[in-house]
Amino acid sequence: MKIWNSHIIFDKSVQWKDLEDVWDDMLQLFFQQSRQFRDNEDAIKLIIEENMVDIRHNRKPEGFNREGKMRLVVPISNCREFFIYRGVYSDEIRVVTEKVSSFLSKHGFKHKVEWNDMLLYEMKKRRR
Repeated sequence: MKIWNSHIIFDKSVQWKDLEDVWDDMLQLFFQQSRQFRDNEDAIKLIIEENMVDIRHNRKPEGFNREGKMRLVVPISNCREFFIYRGVYSDEIRVVTEKVSSFLSKHGFKHKVEWNDMLLYEMKKRRR
């Protein structure tokens, strides 16, 4: 299957603040696995701190939705969820998602993973 994006959806009982102890490590893992900012540790620290301010206040974090090889998009919704998105079909999405999902499971966060269900993916599919 060609993978465009992954969608990680937390159990309804999970609040953003519950992720306070793992969100920074999860973002570090995301950047490491997607091979982004390897030589710019300060950029990673800044992005993580911006996210942690929101997490500590039980607000939806920004994720990483800036120009880059891969994005971690937290959509505007009432659900605790995020997408990992690349912009092109890539098996790399699967690898990064499986690492992040495994990390979350290891830390006791119930969630499910869905593939290619981002609205942008559906719009691109319709254009073909």
